[in-house]
Amino acid sequence: MKEFNYFLKVGDVRKVARDIELARSLVKDMNERIEKANLLDADIFAKMIFENFYDALRDFSDAILAVNGFKAYSHQASIVYLKKFGFGDSVLMEFDGFRYKRNSSKYYGEIIYPRDSKNIKEFFERIRKDVERVLGELGV
Repeated sequence: MKEFNYFLKVGDVRKVARDIELARSLVKDMNERIEKANLLDADIFAKMIFENFYDALRDFSDAILAVNGFKAYSHQASIVYLKKFGFGDSVLMEFDGFRYKRNSSKYYGEIIYPRDSKNIKEFFERIRKDVERVLGELGV
């Protein structure tokens, strides 16, 4: 996985004004996505659940970027930035695997199975305390 500075150099991330209100809006969206996705039956709505959890995770990482004055145009850049907040390589690789699966589904027709939605939900639950810790530290 590339380092965050790589994405800055190639223009996939840009320095912008810090935007705490955008960050708060993204966190609100994250929470709504999680809440609503948890209401769905995975046997019927596996893809919708998977995509909502993935988008919630991306909302989280984009919120962190916004607070720190960055705008990412790459999902990988958003994921890598989490390293600065104590997320380990194994977490980042797993998150990136979900990115790959989401892109394969969205752009190449790969099927999202109920087990995929279960896996991303379990991933979110495993990192939830760290997500809340980071948001608290940043005042979001």
